[in-house]
Amino acid sequence: MGEERQIGDADLMDIARDEARARALRKSLQRLADNSSGNSALQEMAREVLSGRIGLREALRVGAYSDALGERIAQARQEYEQQSPEEHERQRAEAERYLDAQRVEIEQERQEAAERSKAGQHRARHSGHDWKL
Repeated sequence: MGEERQIGDADLMDIARDEARARALRKSLQRLADNSSGNSALQEMAREVLSGRIGLREALRVGAYSDALGERIAQARQEYEQQSPEEHERQRAEAERYLDAQRVEIEQERQEAAERSKAGQHRARHSGHDWKL
């Protein structure tokens, strides 16, 4: 996607309503955008959304995008219906673990940002600007 502007997790909060889910959605869009062997309409939609040129809700109103997504959802539903209850539970647990990992990643980033901010404030207070020899 080169040097284009990229949306962040916060840009997807209106749909995801949870930071971890927003991050997971953004990462899913990135995988779609980078997957040249997948559906070209979904790949294009993901690139447009990630660049901020179109919002996800607006993208779903575009006929080609909604048709491609509808086909993918129908395929996934058919695959899901063919799975055993045990497989459903395994996938649910895996999804929860993934969301938990996203929450940990977000918290680590916050802590690192706070530490950088604290270090920057510390340097600013002791800049040596008013020192005299």
